[in-house]
Amino acid sequence: MHSIREAVIYIEGGKIFANKPLLALFHHPAHDQFNDDGLMTLDVKIEELAVQVDQHEAFLDYMDRVCSHEIPTEGLSLSLNKEERFVQVYAEGIHYGGRFRGTMLVLRDVTIETGIDRMKSEFVSTVSHELRTPLASIFGYTELMLAKDLPENRQQRYLTTIHTETQRLTSLVNDFLDVQRMESSQQQYHFKELDLANLIQEVAEFQAGSATHHELSLETGDEPVRRVEADEAKMRQLFGNLINNAIKYSPDGGQVELRLEELDDRLRVTITDEGIGIPRQALPELFGKFYRVDNSDSRKIGGTGLGLAICQEIVRAHEGLIHVESTEGKGSVFTVELPFVQADVLLQEIIEAPTFSNSQLRKR
Repeated sequence: MHSIREAVIYIEGGKIFANKPLLALFHHPAHDQFNDDGLMTLDVKIEELAVQVDQHEAFLDYMDRVCSHEIPTEGLSLSLNKEERFVQVYAEGIHYGGRFRGTMLVLRDVTIETGIDRMKSEFVSTVSHELRTPLASIFGYTELMLAKDLPENRQQRYLTTIHTETQRLTSLVNDFLDVQRMESSQQQYHFKELDLANLIQEVAEFQAGSATHHELSLETGDEPVRRVEADEAKMRQLFGNLINNAIKYSPDGGQVELRLEELDDRLRVTITDEGIGIPRQALPELFGKFYRVDNSDSRKIGGTGLGLAICQEIVRAHEGLIHVESTEGKGSVFTVELPFVQADVLLQEIIEAPTFSNSQLRKR
């Protein structure tokens, strides 16, 4: 069976022939009348196909040159306006018996390659932007410290900023390395029985320290929470990313609620915020690598678009599920479900959460 990546037009003696994938590429109803193999006379006019091409005039000019036996040496890049599909056209003269017989055109679907090239371009742009900011701060403050005799309190403030920006830079590089390892299946996990409720409590406590305009709360219920089998470092990364996102994408502050709930064979964790929310059209792409929501509020906040992709890979490696529900302007709810350790007896340990003096995190 032909692929639409093998669409062909053949022109000989004033007649135009095409294969079924050619009409399928242009979604022309006549393609149902074609056999799966070989070339058949094309009764459809080129103009009828050209109306679907964004580069309408360029396509017609290219075809006019071909029909006049002027074989273009260059290819032609096209995009189809009914869908986001990209095509590369090549022309080649056909000779046999010492004579020129006709021209073969191959229309190759390069949508996948175009998407990869676009992703590479966005990756370079994102890396350049995200790395430039902390590097500029580190360079600026170290230059000031080297050039001027500063009082001790200002030196301390500058060093604190340099340290913070270095941590940010390290985090960015680690994200890029994590994605590379995950894509090459080289990411290693060390599974053990884990008290996830206590881990999330610790992660939330750490995040609460910098969430000056947010109130974080954790609800686990009155019963002990069963353990899961998981990689502790990756769980800290997973829930650190999700809680940090809930804070970061709630720039006006508000409540961030963490809730743990036992299902039959899984532990469900939900992180609910009152932030800017996510547009409905962005939800299907949200966990894609380098994807960032394209609106003014999100662009101000920035980011690499890697955090949620890493979260999804971690959850998948733990045979769990992750999904999101969101209303733009009202907030988001991220849900993670992870399987329990298979055991007949539930652990009786009761998790006691500390009470924080700043009242940013409380356990109900």
